[in-house]
Amino acid sequence: MVSTKVLKALEFDKILLELKSFAASDVAAERALSIVPATSLTQAETLLNETNEADKVLYQHAKSPNFAIDDISEALVRASKLSVLSIPELLRVARLLKVSRNLKFIGKLPEIKLLKEKTEALYENLALEEDIFKAFPSDNEVADAASPELAKIRSKIRKCNENIKSKLNQYITSPSYLKYLQDALVTIREDRYVIPVKSEYKGSVSGLVHDQSASGATLYVEPFAVVELNNELKTLLAEEKSEIEKILKAFTAEVASLEHELSLAMEIIVDLDAIFCRAMLAKKYNAVMPVLNDEGKIFIERGRHPLIDRAKVVPVTLKVGGDFDMLLITGPNTGGKTVTLKLAGLFAIMAVSGMFLPAGYAEISVFDNIFSDIGDEQSIEQSLSTFSAHIKNIKGILEEMTSNSLLLLDELGAGTDPSEGAALAVAISEYILESGAKAIITTHFNDLKEFALSRPRVENASMDFDVDTFAPTFRLIMGAVGASNALKIAKRLGLKGEVIESAAAKMSAERRDFENILLSAETARKQAEQITEEARLDREEAQRLLNDIARERNYLAQQREKMNENIRKETKRLIEKSVFEAEAIVDEIKEILEKGEELEESDLFAVRKLKKQLEKLSAEYEREEIVIEVEEEDSPAAEGDAVYVKSLGKSGIVKSIGKNGAAVKIGNVVMQIREGDYFKIKKERIEKPSVTAMVKRGASAAPKAEIMLLGQTVEEAIYNVDTFLAEAANAGLNEVRVVHGKGSGKLRQELRRHFQNHPFVLEFRDGRYGEGDTGVIIVTLK
Repeated sequence: MVSTKVLKALEFDKILLELKSFAASDVAAERALSIVPATSLTQAETLLNETNEADKVLYQHAKSPNFAIDDISEALVRASKLSVLSIPELLRVARLLKVSRNLKFIGKLPEIKLLKEKTEALYENLALEEDIFKAFPSDNEVADAASPELAKIRSKIRKCNENIKSKLNQYITSPSYLKYLQDALVTIREDRYVIPVKSEYKGSVSGLVHDQSASGATLYVEPFAVVELNNELKTLLAEEKSEIEKILKAFTAEVASLEHELSLAMEIIVDLDAIFCRAMLAKKYNAVMPVLNDEGKIFIERGRHPLIDRAKVVPVTLKVGGDFDMLLITGPNTGGKTVTLKLAGLFAIMAVSGMFLPAGYAEISVFDNIFSDIGDEQSIEQSLSTFSAHIKNIKGILEEMTSNSLLLLDELGAGTDPSEGAALAVAISEYILESGAKAIITTHFNDLKEFALSRPRVENASMDFDVDTFAPTFRLIMGAVGASNALKIAKRLGLKGEVIESAAAKMSAERRDFENILLSAETARKQAEQITEEARLDREEAQRLLNDIARERNYLAQQREKMNENIRKETKRLIEKSVFEAEAIVDEIKEILEKGEELEESDLFAVRKLKKQLEKLSAEYEREEIVIEVEEEDSPAAEGDAVYVKSLGKSGIVKSIGKNGAAVKIGNVVMQIREGDYFKIKKERIEKPSVTAMVKRGASAAPKAEIMLLGQTVEEAIYNVDTFLAEAANAGLNEVRVVHGKGSGKLRQELRRHFQNHPFVLEFRDGRYGEGDTGVIIVTLK
């Protein structure tokens, strides 16, 4: 179990204060401050799953449960001893019952299992809840409806009050009594109705004197005429008080009989409040749910310390466990080593306390204990020096740690002679390593840096700094060994040059060489990192261009398909129109022949027209089956890639990749496709009939860009030009010439009118000089 001292050193108490701010009740706020980290994997995973379900309720289902209750534990104890509860205490019980009943909805939401078990155990008693609210409208009021007997008594009280006031009004309105009264009003003294009489007229109003004014000028007299009525009123008021006492006792007895159910309900509500506090804290931190293990592994990717301003904090990526058991963090002072150490420990505690972590990804182990030695732990009371306090602390850690413990040691071996401190630090590190415990240690000692380079299961990490200015960047570089750069930092901070030169001369040659090697390695690492970053940017740019090309290709394919579809629809429309006209002509011919009449020239033309139509439409209009063959690409699909959706049998373009699948655009519709139902297309072959084949299979004649309509009637010319335009559009021609001649101008006029709303015509104009002038129409096709 993690000690209070370690929790405070890692600032977990500050996290709990933030958690407390979300609590809806005082009792839940107190519960938040007393959270203890779990010590088992099962318990920790349950806490995290509860937080995850609360997150779904709040932000996926957009529900805001109310947990505002009062602590009724003391009232329940009093009720169990049959000590009569007050009205405010009973109202707190009713409010708890109402909250308990209203929270039942949580268990009815989808994907909510753990919280459902809790809400199902909540006690519900609508009858008692409503009775209490009905009986007590406020903290100091009892309603007439609290009991039939109370309603009857209060009815009598009202009637008696009216009788008393009626008799007293006779005194204050009577001219014969007004001269005796100080004021024309009725008041109350000692719970009895009286009238104010001037002291000099004491004997003029027969009655009992109950009080007098401070000056003695006024006497408060109860006339004998209302004495009996006042007595009756006092009796009724006593009966009212007795009845209210009975009502309170009855409710107290009922609450006492439900002590266990109400205690459990309060406990569950407080627990739920605390769970939802964790979910709201996760939202504030923009945190993720960590993955837990019991193998001593910690992996934090882009972790942000929750107590540092998000605008200023530099995300940290680190790991320990798995390939190595000890992480040695080096680097300059004020570079962020201690903050990184605290981050790792704080995350380990938060995760097993059911809290999400502000990181891109986090995998945390459940340790049996976490130990820390961070900062100056000098004990003035025990007259210990800083070094002594550290050694005493580390002594206790080494005695208590197990192979499943996490150790966080800041500046191990510091505070004494550097050579002895370094040797001690190496020895302690060796002992920890042999125990199997996981440890993160910060240091400036070169001996420890060399230890990490030479021993297995130890990894180096360095706080990054600018190699030109030696200013810290607060980034952690895994696998790197950092130089302390004390002299260079001192120079940057303005220390005199001769002092720095003198210090450098006093350093051993081996120390200077080691520092220079580390600095050279850091410079080389920076250069490699810069080259890698440039290569990454170039790769991303190339990928972006490829994605753009793929999107453009797919867009053109979609547009072509859309155009072909429009052509197919128009062709079908023309066919249906021609068949309708053909049927009408056949009916007319039959009618003429039945009458024994001769066919005119126009009728003969209609017959020829029908024949020509039937010849051109000899092939049936039908859509052939589209054949799609795809070859799967081994690499995973990315945004902009072409993919094949297995369940739909169609291909599309990936718009975005999510946790559980991808958003894929198929045609003009973007659909959410689950993971495993699609794959990246390496090669795709689509076979489908051409537009021309749909009209007439086997048509191979080259399309013409001109049609001659000279000498044709309007009806015949329009029919022929429609057929001509359909063939030209199917062949992909952009512009054609319609030669109609000049003549009377009627054919030109009808053709222009016909072209105005023609499905294949984009625009048209008369021929220019050299193109045929007004005897020709130049048509631009869609």
